[in-house]
Amino acid sequence: MIVVGVDGTEMSRKALEWAVNEGQVRHTLVHVVHAWQFDPTTDPLPREQSKEDSTALLARQVATVTGVPRPENISYSSVQGDAARVLHEVSEGADLLVLGSHQRGPVGELLLGSVSRECVRHATCPVVVVPAAGS
Repeated sequence: MIVVGVDGTEMSRKALEWAVNEGQVRHTLVHVVHAWQFDPTTDPLPREQSKEDSTALLARQVATVTGVPRPENISYSSVQGDAARVLHEVSEGADLLVLGSHQRGPVGELLLGSVSRECVRHATCPVVVVPAAGS
């Protein structure tokens, strides 16, 4: 199984595309994960609405990349919690964890984002960080 983290950005869409293509090559399931945080002091929507919004984001991203609303070889989950921790936990036992790069400017080209950095350091499976276009 390939686990891929998405957050609605262009970089995560590229990571999803890469993971879907790799899943086809490997003939394996791709599990798409969106981690989200809920803070009742700042979030105007109830927790249930935040989860529904996250699940809708996943469905849109999968449909955009595959052209199919719910492909057979792709599953997804919306999980409340810190993104690095969630991805680490969900990817335990996976064959591969795929993330998008959030490189920003010349210094960003040398550094990984905080989630990618934590996942590379703590994952129990190989991690692929898909670079931004033109990188």
